[in-house]
Amino acid sequence: MCGITGFVGSDGAIQIALESLKRLEYRGYDSVGVAYPQNNHIAVVRSAGKINRLLDRLDGEVPDVAVAIAHTRWATHGQPTEANAHPHRDCSGELAVAHNGIIENYDPLRDELQRMGHRFSSETDTEVLPHLIEHYLSKTSDLVEAVRLSLRRVEGSYAIAVVSTRYPGGVIVARKDSPLVIGLAEGSKLIASDIPAVLPYVKDVLILEDGDVAAITPETVTLSDISGKAVHRSPTRVGWRIEEAEKGGYSHYMLKEIHEEPAAVRNALRGRIYNDRIKLEGIPITPAEWRRFERVEIVACGTAYHAGLLGKRLIEQLIRVPTEAVVASEFRYSDPLVDEKTLVLLISQSGETADTLAAMREAKQRGAYTLAIVNVMGSTLAREAGGVIYTQAGPEIGVASTKAYLAQLVVIHLLAIHWAQQIGAPSMGDGASCSVLVNELKRLPELVAGVLQGEPCIKSLADRLADRSCFIYLGRGYDFAAAMEAALKLKEISYIHAEAYAAGEMKHGPLALIEPGVVVIGLATQPLTNAKLWSNLKEVKARNGTVVVVHTEGEAVQGGSDYQIPIPSASPSLMPAIAMVPLQLLAYHIANARGCQIDQPRNLAKSVTVE
Repeated sequence: MCGITGFVGSDGAIQIALESLKRLEYRGYDSVGVAYPQNNHIAVVRSAGKINRLLDRLDGEVPDVAVAIAHTRWATHGQPTEANAHPHRDCSGELAVAHNGIIENYDPLRDELQRMGHRFSSETDTEVLPHLIEHYLSKTSDLVEAVRLSLRRVEGSYAIAVVSTRYPGGVIVARKDSPLVIGLAEGSKLIASDIPAVLPYVKDVLILEDGDVAAITPETVTLSDISGKAVHRSPTRVGWRIEEAEKGGYSHYMLKEIHEEPAAVRNALRGRIYNDRIKLEGIPITPAEWRRFERVEIVACGTAYHAGLLGKRLIEQLIRVPTEAVVASEFRYSDPLVDEKTLVLLISQSGETADTLAAMREAKQRGAYTLAIVNVMGSTLAREAGGVIYTQAGPEIGVASTKAYLAQLVVIHLLAIHWAQQIGAPSMGDGASCSVLVNELKRLPELVAGVLQGEPCIKSLADRLADRSCFIYLGRGYDFAAAMEAALKLKEISYIHAEAYAAGEMKHGPLALIEPGVVVIGLATQPLTNAKLWSNLKEVKARNGTVVVVHTEGEAVQGGSDYQIPIPSASPSLMPAIAMVPLQLLAYHIANARGCQIDQPRNLAKSVTVE
């Protein structure tokens, strides 16, 4: 997730803006830049890489100015290069814009502006903003009004900061769906995309809301909405310590990232659905080439592999092409049966997972087409694969993946639906058409947000189960894929022994483990197999195991469960995304009750770059 900072006041603005920006480094970024007034124009200094590289570009001599905005970019549109770094300027060099978010309609806006004669120098969606503002400045001398007029044309999300020679000594900011705050001090003001950036300087902040536009000077903040109507916001006194605020007030990054899942799902969908049609950039595959594939191999590790298990079922049901999900470390050494008629789908949050990279290279040598689902733009997997789809989940700091997993599930659905639409595939075996899946994907952020409201009940359950030493997760079909991931979450952060089984296998050995104190969590969200699952859970209860059932709301629960976790209903293939939210929370709260190091569990790393 990108970061914005800025300072309006006395001399030293660049230094304060960059110091504030360093406090947002935890958000992750791959390029950086700063903009400030200088000699009747706006100077911009940018660099790929970290903030220290930007300081090198300034030769250690930071100009002493009273206004500056700064930005760290996590690449989405365009590679992490100096040219794509923010802030971006207009043609005249009289204004610059830093932007967080995604401009969904940047393509038509860019075409329109180019026809007017505007010259673009980056691959980013953001660059349409300074040119759009420049265009409206030709119709009004009021910079704030030009910003408002420009934002009325924009579809998507934004938090922006604008510095211009037309507004000397001040900054214009606005937000929609991306956070932005204004730090209030006497004789100066700070702006930032997150509170930690301003805490060393202020305790009172204005938290902007969607649609707010603010004109900021050292002494004043003038708020309005996008139509120009005056808006009033009361300051908020921040009582956090800096260490707490970096996590947004959450105890751990993992918990924060679980609560970011509605936004992560929304971002994974953003800009990819057009009138129920799926549009995926980064896949140079024609309909004829889609029809050529006779086999799919999904290759990944850990959480990404569990997402691949869902992908196997979905692609086989929707496309009717034989599909296997394979652990990456096994694929390379298995003499894989892949050729030019095979699609090898590689899934990785970091794009640097060594086993997955090795598998990709092996597949390419054998003639297969490689397609990557990756969160980190510019990563090795993204660069080397034949095509790439970014999950757009934003940086994930906690080692135990949460929001990235949900984003992977969403992208797998987008890919499968896109493929089906390209070849005119019929409905799935359960009768779900592509249009039904698309409509339910649109609802998914809301459903996930609703499940998060039940966190107090999940915490209460976690407190009851935190002293147990053995957990078994059971599911059938899509529920089995979810059970695998749920068991991994619990074991990696709580250090409790946890396993997942296809529920029908319970009678073939694992039933011997059931005794008082063993917890069995059954996922019962699949109408086709729920009756079978109830029978498996009754066998557990008959042997005095503790039974927890995750089930769809309104469905009668059978089998004498001890605890129940109801979740909203959706298409069977989407249920793992919904079911995973309470199960992630359960793992988190159990680990927290046990006093475990949640964000950095022992022996684990966020990106596994060795085989």
